[in-house]
Formats: sequence, C-alpha cells, structure tokens
Amino acid sequence: MKQEFDTLTVKAEVQEEKRGTVKSLHDVINRYESLKYEQKEHLYAVFLTNSNQFIGDKIIGIGSRDTVETDLQDVIRTAALTNAGAVILVHNHPSGNTRATAKDVEVTRKARDVLEKINVELLDHVIISKTENYSMRRSNDGPF
Repeated sequence: MKQEFDTLTVKAEVQEEKRGTVKSLHDVINRYESLKYEQKEHLYAVFLTNSNQFIGDKIIGIGSRDTVETDLQDVIRTAALTNAGAVILVHNHPSGNTRATAKDVEVTRKARDVLEKINVELLDHVIISKTENYSMRRSNDGPF
C-alpha cells in the first residue's frame, strides 16, 4: 500500500493475502497455525476493517526462542495507513508454553492504549504453540 502526501511518500509493508472476514478465533488460528513450526518467536499484526474484513498482516518482529521485541510505532503507523478499524496481535511460543508471559500482557496493554488513541480496537492477542493456542481475550488475561 502506498500513500502520497504532496512530496512525501509513505509505504506500508502489509501482506495482502486471502481476503475475507475474520469471524472467530478459529479463523485467526487457521490463518497463522504454521507459526507453531517456527523455532523463533514471530509477531504479526493483523489489520481489519471496522466490519472485520481482512486488510492484510505485517510481521512486526522476529525474536529468539523465548522473546520478541515489539515495535508499537510500526503497528500504529500501519493501522493508520491502512485505515484499519481493528488489530489482532498473533505470535508463537516455540517453547510450547501457551500462557501469556508478563511481557506479553504488558505489550498487549500498551498496544491497546495507543491504538485506542487513534480509534482502532485491539481485538485480541493470540499465542500459537505446538500443542494448543491461547487467546488473551477469551482467557480474560491482560487488558481485555
């Protein structure tokens, strides 16, 4: 996606793949299930319209076996450029532990707070592992 403002050009590196509506947690897990095979943590931001139509996704970070850095400015910038109404964060835990870490909860809280400032809703933060998947929203964990 490319936006031009007079002499300034801004490009958002969003992967536009299968369009469609994200209707449930199951839809998110199906789309990102392959993350369970990764050896390092990968964090994606999924951008949706106000009616949960898939706009695209963007890899926000690739980390180590047990952590990944989060560039929230990148998430905010891309949400604004794509005119997203909602965002879902998705990352994997190669260790097999599906529970959210304290850092996961902190990042989710910060993401929710900054996205709210631009009227974008953080719908969930989903963790994928080899054995099972975890939804912070469904588990009433963190800021949801």
